[in-house]
Amino acid sequence: MTKIAVFFIFLLGLNNSIFSQNQVIPLYNGAIKGSENWNWEEAENNKNDWGLRIVYNVAKPTLTVFKPEEGKANGTSIIIAPGGAFRALSIDNEGYDVAKWLAKKGITCFVLKYRLIKSNTTDPVTEMNAIWGSEKFNQQNMELIPLAIEDGRNAIAYVREHADEFKLDPNRVGIMGFSAGGTVTAGTAYGYSEANKPNFIAPVYAFFPKALQGKLDAKAPPAFIIAASDDNLDLASHSVDLYSQWLANKQQAELHLYAKGGHGFGMSAQKPTNTWIERFTDWLEMNNWMSKSNYNPAYKAYEKKSFAFAPDKNLPYRILYPENYDRNKKYPLILVLHGGGERGDDNEKQLIHGSKLFLTPANRTNYPAIVVFPQCPSNSYWANSTIDRTKNPIERIFNYNDTSTWPLAASAALVKKIADEESVDKGRIYITGLSMGGMGTFEAVYRNPNLFAAAAPICGGGNDSLYNNSIKNTAFRVFHGDADVVVNVDLSRKMVARLKELKVPVEYIEYRGVNHNSWDNAFAEPTFMSWLFQHQMIADKKRKK
Repeated sequence: MTKIAVFFIFLLGLNNSIFSQNQVIPLYNGAIKGSENWNWEEAENNKNDWGLRIVYNVAKPTLTVFKPEEGKANGTSIIIAPGGAFRALSIDNEGYDVAKWLAKKGITCFVLKYRLIKSNTTDPVTEMNAIWGSEKFNQQNMELIPLAIEDGRNAIAYVREHADEFKLDPNRVGIMGFSAGGTVTAGTAYGYSEANKPNFIAPVYAFFPKALQGKLDAKAPPAFIIAASDDNLDLASHSVDLYSQWLANKQQAELHLYAKGGHGFGMSAQKPTNTWIERFTDWLEMNNWMSKSNYNPAYKAYEKKSFAFAPDKNLPYRILYPENYDRNKKYPLILVLHGGGERGDDNEKQLIHGSKLFLTPANRTNYPAIVVFPQCPSNSYWANSTIDRTKNPIERIFNYNDTSTWPLAASAALVKKIADEESVDKGRIYITGLSMGGMGTFEAVYRNPNLFAAAAPICGGGNDSLYNNSIKNTAFRVFHGDADVVVNVDLSRKMVARLKELKVPVEYIEYRGVNHNSWDNAFAEPTFMSWLFQHQMIADKKRKK
């Protein structure tokens, strides 16, 4: 045997060793609904008309895990469903090779081996070609497709359920698939539950005729759709139909139709389709799924809820209850208003800043409270303010004479509702907020006199000229960095000066050399919680209940 031959055998062994380290997860335990009596064994074939390594006779679906290098994972996960006409899986070209490429970009991948039509020979490709396009062929496909889509749904549910185990963001679970795997992928975007809804889909030259398309939900997942116009199986129109349905329902979708590429190009080096996966990652990046996720498993302690404030005005919020919550006791309630960068409707981002403070063992033990984090929609603000850019420096105007923004009004209404329905000490309701939320804190106190016993606005501001004695029963602790280039520190200084004029209890902490992120300093103050908890609203006859 030559040295070169020995070297290649060594490389082959090394590759097999590396591959063997990938975790393989059974998708089901015990008998599988719809295929309870399937007892054949999964097999591989390297010699077939496709010229590819294929897997066939899958009776027990699995997920093969491909993880990024240590420290490079961004929290996004993608389930990959290879194609093969529901009779085989092009396991490398449309599976493992895709997973390896994406893993290098920080994405954790799970290659799905979904259930397939049983092959009676060791060459499923030849066996399939013998009946291609026949009634038997189509009938077998239609019977298998619901099972394969169910495997896709269960794969999504599995990854989401085990997100903490894999250090993943459960709100970034996508699925992509090729040809028949595209059927699985597109199928998961219809009739989903909260547990198995994909956060995005990427069907690649998918088989998905209109007969399979159901009614698209109003919140269908974003779709990235790829095919070649010269698809030799005439499936390009299926991709166009999918895109058109997403477009008609005003859901996010991106369509790439290559002039040439045929069917089954996968990860092959052929031009022009060899760069499709780069366009896919461009799309992922555009949607912020390539950046490192801010998800923290600790967020689970904050229950997800939504407050119906008015028709078409639902306020997402997260709520933390005290440990061993006892309805026979009364607890303080803390409202936390996030900054402008955390707006949206994911009911997640508002927890990025400040939420960990209330989860420390010491604070959970010494300062038990009901903590509420509402989320302002992307197109609105907590405070009603405008910016006059004709002034130098730019002037921010707080419009307290106008009506409140609906998210701020909804937050106050939510606090009152929780105070009525939960075990809340109504004399110990507190509010804090940062940046946009700091401005909202000042305004919330002004618009809801005698509701908040204490307020801790951070790098915010307000209308000092309209602040009056109506807020005299609220104590203030104001924070700001003197080097803030986003919200001028003078806004806090003016509010503090006005509070002192009104003889309102106020403390002011200004951090030298600190820019806009003064909330990091504020939430790290050792007396942050004790200061809030020492204040009690003084009840009077005019107090609104």
